[in-house]
Amino acid sequence: MVATSKSTLRVCCISATIIVLVTIAVLVTLALTVFKPRDPDVVLYPVGLSKLQVDDFISQDSVTSEMVMSIRNRNYASFEFANATSHIKYDGKLVGRVPIVQGTVPARSTFNITAPAVLRAKRLRENPNAINDIVGGSLNLTATVTMHGKMSMLNRLIKKRGSVYTECHMTIYISEVPIRGESWCWAKLEM
Repeated sequence: MVATSKSTLRVCCISATIIVLVTIAVLVTLALTVFKPRDPDVVLYPVGLSKLQVDDFISQDSVTSEMVMSIRNRNYASFEFANATSHIKYDGKLVGRVPIVQGTVPARSTFNITAPAVLRAKRLRENPNAINDIVGGSLNLTATVTMHGKMSMLNRLIKKRGSVYTECHMTIYISEVPIRGESWCWAKLEM
């Protein structure tokens, strides 16, 4: 009778150990693969450029154009970010700002942010390279933004602070009618 209870106890301990080890292995595998934080994909669409004309860049102090930033979250966590400001630079000098209102990018989905970009045309004209570019028909601009916020997953059970650093390079073709632009961006998520 004593031998039977010892062997039953041994089988229970071995079974419990195997279950714990398998659970740990599954959790580590999930943490290193599925739940591993991935950088978001960001695309910037300068949609309001078609309403502008070349004279706007030459005669006005500031030019406002609508921008759409599309953020594709590839993570299994949503990202809730605070208000931020994107800085637009030409030749390393600040020439514009884009206010970004707080929001939440849902997990495994795409989120669009629409905001007015205010370009200081006067500051552009003060730079001799910009005048040559305007006459040449295109402007190369760089927009940067840092969005601070919280990532949450599993119904807000797990929360972690993080920041997304984004840099977009834009080319605005002023000589074309209507004016159009294109951009390419990179983004980095840091936790």
